[in-house]
Amino acid sequence: MRIAMREVCLCCALATASALGCGGDKSAPPPSPPPAAPAAPSTPAAQPATAAPAMPAPVVVAPDESGVVHLTAADQMRFSAGRINVKAGQPITIELKNIGTLAKEAMGHNLLVLKPGTDPMAFAMKAIAAKATDYVPTDGADQVIAHTKLLGPGESDTIKIASLAAGTYPFVCTFPGHAAIMNGQLVVE
Repeated sequence: MRIAMREVCLCCALATASALGCGGDKSAPPPSPPPAAPAAPSTPAAQPATAAPAMPAPVVVAPDESGVVHLTAADQMRFSAGRINVKAGQPITIELKNIGTLAKEAMGHNLLVLKPGTDPMAFAMKAIAAKATDYVPTDGADQVIAHTKLLGPGESDTIKIASLAAGTYPFVCTFPGHAAIMNGQLVVE
């Protein structure tokens, strides 16, 4: 079988070489000049440049009547809200539900609430190596206020925080590649 494959390859190479070699002494005709460029369409008088569309404001949520903030995450790598508003001193309960359909190994989601001043992107870079702990790095645990487990399709988890002082607390999904899009702010006023 091995010899037959070698012979087939050799035959193909010879056939290609002979086909390319045909044509005798004929030289190729000189290249034709490139076609003329089409005339530029006439443009109306200068118009003012339009600004790029502004980024939409993040969806803002607050706790429902029972004191729970409901967030979802899906296969499009987005939280259902980018900002959570709560009152200082009140207990906070956040429920995260993965409404996606892709497997947890490919599109898992979690939610980590970080201390004010923590850079969520730098934190997420540390988390890439923390697969065994649901992408919650032990190196940096002092920056985490609360976190959910890593969720697969249809799974949910709830975190409870006794209360927080006024401030802005970043939240982020630390599954590899998600943090740039899946992040937001928990604003305590």
